[in-house]
Amino acid sequence: DGTLFDSSTAVPEINRQAIQHFTQQGGIFCVSTGRTQHNAAPYLEKVAVNGPCILYNGAAAYSFASRRFLFARTAPEEALEEYIRQILQDYPAVNIQVYTPEEICFVSPQELADAEFVRLHQPCVFSSLERAPRPWLKLLLQGTPDQLRAVQQMAPASVRENGDMVFSSPIYLELLPKGANKGSALHQLRSLPQLKGRTFVAIGDYNNDLELLQNADIAAAPQNALPAVQALADHLVCSNDEGAVADLINRVIPSL
Repeated sequence: DGTLFDSSTAVPEINRQAIQHFTQQGGIFCVSTGRTQHNAAPYLEKVAVNGPCILYNGAAAYSFASRRFLFARTAPEEALEEYIRQILQDYPAVNIQVYTPEEICFVSPQELADAEFVRLHQPCVFSSLERAPRPWLKLLLQGTPDQLRAVQQMAPASVRENGDMVFSSPIYLELLPKGANKGSALHQLRSLPQLKGRTFVAIGDYNNDLELLQNADIAAAPQNALPAVQALADHLVCSNDEGAVADLINRVIPSL
């Protein structure tokens, strides 16, 4: 979102063509996202993804080719349960979702769920906190920026010691297992036989991409990226609506 996708949450044709050419010439193309494997797959049907992908904002890596997790880290459920109860009590308008390896579980009242979000993030279930499926890979909080900043500040020590919080958009605050992010996941992927000796080129646009760019050999950012993200980039490319990934593949990579 904001990098491979345009503003309508679609992959521009120019990106599809560039990625296909890149992989045909021997490149390995992977995605790195906060989405689950089920939620990402429909958007990637015509994209030549031929490598292991980082999902759940770094809590897991997944192979779409073999349909299996390469690794996954779980969130601190016991510490999170008490924190979630506090949010439900003090900020009932904040929508709370726990992400499991197979589905998204809404633990807030069903009437709070955004119908469009639910439609686009399948499979999902509605459940009480006590009945929410386990294990949890991450927690997603949806609300206004002010609500989420307040929720972030009230996180108890038990949560801060066992998890990391990051904004993946102004209205999404995510809690991940301690040390889990896109950058740490990229570091783990380097040890895979198919990726050894490769040059890692990463592109990202938001706060949850910072560690990814820091751990890549070469970092890029689109023109629509946050200033902090652009500051980390070795190369700036056009905006996501103009084909940022294609610009990276067609213009930047050949010049390296």
